[in-house]
Amino acid sequence: MTVKERLIKLMGEAPTEEGLLEEYILLADTLICGYLGREELPDTPRVDPARALLALALFNRRGAEGETRRVEGDVASWFESMPEAVRLQLRPYRLARAVSAP
Repeated sequence: MTVKERLIKLMGEAPTEEGLLEEYILLADTLICGYLGREELPDTPRVDPARALLALALFNRRGAEGETRRVEGDVASWFESMPEAVRLQLRPYRLARAVSAP
């Protein structure tokens, strides 16, 4: 199953706007590469569920870009830059960096 197919399955239906899912997948890929400290995504299908889940989270946050917290009446919402479930799936592929002490 491709990342796009998985994303549509998680959403329940595909949005009608052409190319929208591809843009969110591309944005998710960029954020994942930054989190992993890599230029390219790891070449393993085990990363695909995290890509779809992060793209879904980004899609669901449309209109709230840049916000960390929103209060509407009695309802308060907090936004994470990357959901913990995605981070846990990606952690094994993160590049470690060693820094020498002075």
